[in-house]
Amino acid sequence: MSRFILIFTLSWAGVCCLRVTGQNALSCDNANNTSANSRYRTGNSGNVLPGNVSKLPIRSLLYSGATTRIYVRYMPWFGDPHHRDVGYRSDDQQQVSRQVSDMISRGIQGAIVDWYGPGSGLKHESTLLVMKEAERQGFEFAISEDAGALGDCEKHGCNPTDQLISDLRYAAEHFEASPAYIRFNGRPAVFFFGLEKYTIDWHRVRQTLPLSPLLFFRNSGTFGNSDADGAYSWMAPETAGADDPMALKYLERFYSKAQRSSKIAMGSAYKGFNDSDASWGKGHAIDQQCGQTWIATFAEAGRFYSSDHQLPAMIIPTWNDYEEGTEIESGVDNCVNVRASITGDELAWSISGRENTIDHYVIMAEKDAQWKDLATLPAGSRSVQLHDLHLQPEVDALCVQAVGKPSMLNHSSGPLGYTAPRSQNQKP
Repeated sequence: MSRFILIFTLSWAGVCCLRVTGQNALSCDNANNTSANSRYRTGNSGNVLPGNVSKLPIRSLLYSGATTRIYVRYMPWFGDPHHRDVGYRSDDQQQVSRQVSDMISRGIQGAIVDWYGPGSGLKHESTLLVMKEAERQGFEFAISEDAGALGDCEKHGCNPTDQLISDLRYAAEHFEASPAYIRFNGRPAVFFFGLEKYTIDWHRVRQTLPLSPLLFFRNSGTFGNSDADGAYSWMAPETAGADDPMALKYLERFYSKAQRSSKIAMGSAYKGFNDSDASWGKGHAIDQQCGQTWIATFAEAGRFYSSDHQLPAMIIPTWNDYEEGTEIESGVDNCVNVRASITGDELAWSISGRENTIDHYVIMAEKDAQWKDLATLPAGSRSVQLHDLHLQPEVDALCVQAVGKPSMLNHSSGPLGYTAPRSQNQKP
């Protein structure tokens, strides 16, 4: 018996003492347990088909003892004919409800919505739905004014500062007053994306807005921006190359500058990038490397922060940008395959793929067409003795599930037929 196996209870519902708190019961068939629509079909951006993903808390990918708030960037534009069909509409209340529930189940605290102003139709309706679901489900949200919100203003020759103030006054009244709105030190946080191309009178913006919001801008240069209260990092696919395939130098630069600043720092972690499916794509890419980029970008924060020096918050770009290949809604592929067999009293398995993308293994048994978890073993395990599982005679099949690191795909060996050995007292 593997030395990692500690205790197995005798009841059918019994679970090994190493059972992970909060991990949902798994099924052997790798059924979709995400809010991604099963009708979604992947393109060239590296996304995976919606599958069975690990619901372990994403924060556990950070340094030990992390209290960092985990947020995701949410794209509200699906259903718009200018964007790819991913199988759902962003203004569908039930879909938004499923998305918020899925985020919560992965240990995500809030969503920062890519907002295009109150006149943006479907995108604005989706933002309102996110707010309502955040309030209903005990979640958080915030808005990030996208440069696209000022596009029509630019076309018609209006003042972008005036338009921005109008949008943000609306946000203060309709979003920031919500009890679910993201706050730091009691003040609402407002984010900006791409507004660098406009000439904005930020002093006038700040003097005009109610509720005294904290203003967050993107990239490390923000730490030297007197108009900013906080900075958030993103990703830099345009810098990826042979010497830096994951674009980690971008994160290193951001965290290095954060150490010397009193501004609120929000780091980032991502699975990869590929804008092949985006109409605006420029041919940039950060290869996912079968989950290694996902792991490495979280680990980068640990070079600068610890339990004694906490990173205040982190954003994952993105929850659902399917067109730029950054979404984690459908799961992060770790390219693992599990093969298992039963020989005598031993259940053994092997995997292809990287062991560092696996959190633990779960042994399951089928009885009366229902799968139940029997035991949890740590990553690196390769076998278990059947007599230690205390199997009941009614068990029809066994299964080995490789549970991925947070938000990575879980992989199953598939059902293995099992026949209980005949007792010595049983008559033939």
